[in-house]
Amino acid sequence: MADPFSIVAGTAGILEISWRLVSYLGKVKSAASKIERDLAALSFEVNALIGVTESIQSLWKDYKEKHLDPLSPDAKRIGGLWQEINLALHGSRDVMGRLALLVEEVIGKDGIEVQGKRDGIRKVLRKQSKEVEIREIRQQITSHQNSLQLTLSALNLCYVRSAKDANGQSVDLLSEKVEYWGFKLNHELAAIRTQVTADGDNKASKSTKCSMAFADPATEKQHIQKRFIIFGLGGSGKTEFCCKFAQDNRQSFWGVFWINASSRQSVQHTYATIAQAGGVEPNERAAKDWLANLDRPWLLIIDNADDLSTPLEEHFPEGDRGIILVTTRNPLNRVHGTVGQGSCHFEKLGETEANDLLLRAACEPAPWSMTAKNYATKITNHLGFLALAVLQAGKAIAKRICTLANYLEVYDRSWQRIRRLRRKSDQGGKEGTINMNVYSSYEIIFRGLEATDSLATQDAVQLIKMFSFFSWEDLRIDVLTMSVEHPRRQTEHDEKEAAKTTVKPVVKAPSWKMKLKEWAIWVVTVVQKDVTGSVLPAVLRDDQRDFDEDRLMDALDQLNQLSLVYYQEATESYSMHPLIHTWVRERPQMSTSEQALWCQAATTALARCILLPPLDAISSSESLRRHLLPHISHALKYQNNIATALSDNQKARKTPWLVLRHKFGRAQAIESAKFSLIYVQNGYFSEAEALQVKTREFVCSRLGMEHIAARRITLFLAGTYGLQMRTNTAAKLQEEVLDTCKTYLGPKDPETLKVMNTLGTSRRYQGRFREGRQLLEKAIEGMTEILGPDHEDTLQAMDDLGQLEWMYLNYANARDLHTKAVTGMTKILGPLHERTLIAKEHLAMACLSFEGDVLVDGPKAHDTMIEVSEERKSRFGKEHPWTLYAICNLARVKSGLGDNEEAEKLMRTALPIAQRNLGENHYGTLSGQAHLGKVLVRKGRLDDAEALFLDAIKRQRYESSARDDGEHPDRIAALFYLLRCNQAQGKIGDAMRVCEELVEAVSTIGGQGLGLLHPFAKQLQDKREELKRLLEVRQVAVSSADAKPDEAVSSGQEPVPA
Repeated sequence: MADPFSIVAGTAGILEISWRLVSYLGKVKSAASKIERDLAALSFEVNALIGVTESIQSLWKDYKEKHLDPLSPDAKRIGGLWQEINLALHGSRDVMGRLALLVEEVIGKDGIEVQGKRDGIRKVLRKQSKEVEIREIRQQITSHQNSLQLTLSALNLCYVRSAKDANGQSVDLLSEKVEYWGFKLNHELAAIRTQVTADGDNKASKSTKCSMAFADPATEKQHIQKRFIIFGLGGSGKTEFCCKFAQDNRQSFWGVFWINASSRQSVQHTYATIAQAGGVEPNERAAKDWLANLDRPWLLIIDNADDLSTPLEEHFPEGDRGIILVTTRNPLNRVHGTVGQGSCHFEKLGETEANDLLLRAACEPAPWSMTAKNYATKITNHLGFLALAVLQAGKAIAKRICTLANYLEVYDRSWQRIRRLRRKSDQGGKEGTINMNVYSSYEIIFRGLEATDSLATQDAVQLIKMFSFFSWEDLRIDVLTMSVEHPRRQTEHDEKEAAKTTVKPVVKAPSWKMKLKEWAIWVVTVVQKDVTGSVLPAVLRDDQRDFDEDRLMDALDQLNQLSLVYYQEATESYSMHPLIHTWVRERPQMSTSEQALWCQAATTALARCILLPPLDAISSSESLRRHLLPHISHALKYQNNIATALSDNQKARKTPWLVLRHKFGRAQAIESAKFSLIYVQNGYFSEAEALQVKTREFVCSRLGMEHIAARRITLFLAGTYGLQMRTNTAAKLQEEVLDTCKTYLGPKDPETLKVMNTLGTSRRYQGRFREGRQLLEKAIEGMTEILGPDHEDTLQAMDDLGQLEWMYLNYANARDLHTKAVTGMTKILGPLHERTLIAKEHLAMACLSFEGDVLVDGPKAHDTMIEVSEERKSRFGKEHPWTLYAICNLARVKSGLGDNEEAEKLMRTALPIAQRNLGENHYGTLSGQAHLGKVLVRKGRLDDAEALFLDAIKRQRYESSARDDGEHPDRIAALFYLLRCNQAQGKIGDAMRVCEELVEAVSTIGGQGLGLLHPFAKQLQDKREELKRLLEVRQVAVSSADAKPDEAVSSGQEPVPA
C-alpha cells in the first residue's frame, strides 16, 4: 500500500494551494468584471478538486485502521489503487502549483484590486495572453478530478468485496451504504462549491430536497421515470435553481440536456439540438428515442413548460430511464412528479439572500453598512423578494441610474406610469401584479439606457427591441454579422452570373402581345421595387462599405452589463430571460405600429443571413439552418399576431378606409421564399408549403408565369410537394412551367430543357415510363446541343434516364448512362460532390437485377456503396434520409452477394429510423420494407416476409404519387416480391391472385394500356402460365389423394393439401 505520509502530504499540499487559489479568484472576480465568467468557471473546477481531495482524506482516515490479509487478492488490488491515488495527488499538486503562478501573473505587481482603467485593461490583456495555458490546466484539473473519482469508486468496490468475504454481509446492503456515502460526499462537494449568488439557504434546502427525492432508495426499486416538478411565479429563480442543481450534481450524470418548452416549435428545435449531439437525425422523435435507449445516467431539464396547448407529458422521452426536472408556472403540472414529494413550490427569496443579491448586484462595497442593509430590506420587500426583480434593481443602482436611497421613488414613478398605460388591458390578478414588479425594475433600466446619449447605448436599445422578436435563447453573434456580409456576397455572385455570356438559341421574334407583356412586367417590377431601404438597427445597416464589428460588440456589451442579455461563451451566443423578452416586446410604450417595425427588422435580419443556392452549399450552412429555425418561427408568429392586431385596430376606427392596410409586398415575398428554404431543409414541409403558396400567388399575380421569379418559385413549390409524396400535384406545376418555357423561351432554351428533365423524373415516379423516357431523351438531346455533353445539367439528365432504363430492365444501357454521368461529374464537381455520389449509387444499383441478383461487378458495387454510405454518415449524420437510402442499397448489394445476415442487420437498423423520421407511409420507408422482405425470403423466413409485403402493398399509401388510373412503381415491385414469396410458401392460389392484380397494374404504366409493351409484362405472362400449370398439378394431386387416401398412406407419402 502507498506510504501514508505521502497520501496525507499530497492532499494537504493540494488543499493549501487550492484554498489560496479560490481566495485569489474570488477577489479578482469582484475586481475585474471582464474576466468574471472565466474565473468563475476556473474557481468551480478548483473547488471540485478540493472536494475530491477532502473525500480522499476522509476515506483514508475511515479505513486506515482496517487490516487485510497481505496475501489476499483484495489487499493487492487496494494497495495498487492507493498507489495510483498517490501518483494522481502529486500530479494534481503540480498542476495546482502551475495554476497558482498563472493567477499571480494575471494579477500583476499592482495587487488584486484594479487600480484604475488602465490597470484593469492590463489585467484583462494578461489574462488573454494566458488563455491557452489556463484552458490546458483546466482540462488537466478535470482529468485529475475524474481520475481520482474513478479510483475512489474502485476502492469502495474492493472494500465492499472484502467486507462481504470477512463478515458475510449482504452485498446489496453494503451497496446501499456505499451509495449513501457517495450521496453524502456529493452534498459536501456542493456545499464547498457554493458561490454567493441568488441561491442562498432557501435554494440550498430546495436543492437538498430535490436531490434526496432522486436518491430515495424506494424509487430506485420502482421502474418509473424519475421526474420532479418545480413550479412558481415568473422571475422566482426556477431556471437558475435547475442550472445550479445540474452544476452541483454533474458528476452524477453522463449528460445534462435542456429543453425550451415555451412553445411547441421551441421544443422541437431544442430536441433537434439534443439529437445532433447524439449523432441521430435532428428531430424530436429521434432525440426522444435516443434518450429512451441511452444506458447512461442523464438529466433532462424541461424549462418554461407553460404552453397550455401542448400536454406536458408529450415532452417526456418514453421508458423509465433518466431524471427529468421541469420548471413551470402552472401548478397543475405537479401531477407529473414521480419522486419524493413530486414537486417544489418557488415563491420568493428569503430576506437575507435577497438583500445580499441586491447589494452585490449594485456593486456596493463590503462590509455593508447598516444604512445600506436597511435600504436593501425596504427595496427587496417592495419587490416581493423576486430574484429577477431584485437583480434588475441592483443593476440599475450599479449603473447610477438611481441610488439605494431614491430607488423606491424612481420605482414608484415607473410603476404608476406603467399602470396608467396598462389600465385598459385585461392583464391582472396576482401573476400580473408580481410580473409588474419585474417589469417596473426593468423599465427603470431601460429608460436609463434610452436617456444615455451615446452611440453604444442607442445601438443597444435598437438591438434589444429587435431581439424581442427572435427566440429568447441562443442568438449567435455570427447571425448578426452575416446579416450584413451575406447580402454583399449574394449581390457579387448575382452580378458575376449576369455578366456571363451564355449561348442562346435563335427563337422567332416575339409578337406585339409578348412585347406588351414584357413591358408590363418591367413596369410592375420597377414600381414595386423597394426603394425605402432595409428596416434594420443602425449598427447592422450596410450604408458603409466596411462593417464595424467593434460597434456591434460595444452595444452587446452594454446589454450584457445590465443583465438584459446573457452571454454564453460555449456557443458564442446571447439569451434573454423570458420575462424580459416579453416586456421589451409588449411594454405599453411599444405601440402596435412600432412592434410591426421591429418585427420587420427581425425578419429582415434573418432573411439577409440566408444565402440562396449555390452559395448556401458550404459546410457551416447546415448548422446555420438549424439555428435559424426557431428564430424564424418566432418572428413569423409575432408577425401574424401584429397583422391581426393592426386589422382589429383598423376595424375599430370610425373611418377604417383611411388607414393603409398591411400588405404582402416584394420584400415579404423574398423573405417568405428564403424562410421556406430553411423549413424545407429542416424537414418542415407543410410550413414551407404555406409560405411558398403565398409567395407564388403574389409573384404570379403581379408578374405572370413568364417572369423567371414566378417559374422558380413554382418549381420550388413543386419540389416541396414531391418531398411530401404528392407527385401528382408536383407534376402539374412542372408541366405548367414547361409549357410556359416552351412558349416564351423556346423548346431548346437551357431552362426549358432543365424543366423538361425535372418533369421526366416526376413521370417516372408516377409510373408513366414511356412519357418520362421521351422527355428525358429530348432533354439530353437539347442539352448536348446547347450546353455540351459534359455540362453538369446534361450529365444529370443522363443519370436520370439511366434509372428509367433500369426500370425497363435495360440493365446494360442503364450502366452505360450512369458510367458517363459518374465520369463527367467526377471531373467537373469532384468525386465527393453529392451529385457525384448519387450517380455512383445509381451505377452500383444498376449492377443488380430487378429481382436483386448481382449481374456484374458485385464487389465493385459493394465498395462503391460502402464509400457512399460512409461519406453521407460523416456529412449528414447517421439518420439523414440520404444516409438511410445508402444503407438500404448497401444491404441490397450484400444480399445479392449472398451475405443475407449482414443485409438484414443493416435493414433492421435503418427501417425503424425511417419509420420514425420519414413516416410509415413515405415511399422510402415502404421501399425499404419491401427490400427487407426480399432478404427474409432468401433466408427462408417466408411468413415474416409475407407480413412485410402485405403491409407495404396497401393501395391507399400510394394515392398521392400515382395517377388515378395507374399504380406507383414501388407498389408494383412490392406486389411482385409478394407473388414470389407466396409461390415459395406453396400458396399457389394466393400467388395467382397477386399475379392477376400485377398484370392489370402493369398495363396502366404509361396510360392507354401501353404498359403491356414493357418487358416486365412478358415476364408476368410467363409467370402466370407457370402458376396455372402448378395449380393444375395441385388439382390433379388433390383429386388423386381424395380417390386413394389409403394408398397414399401405405406408400409412406402424405396427401397433398389443397
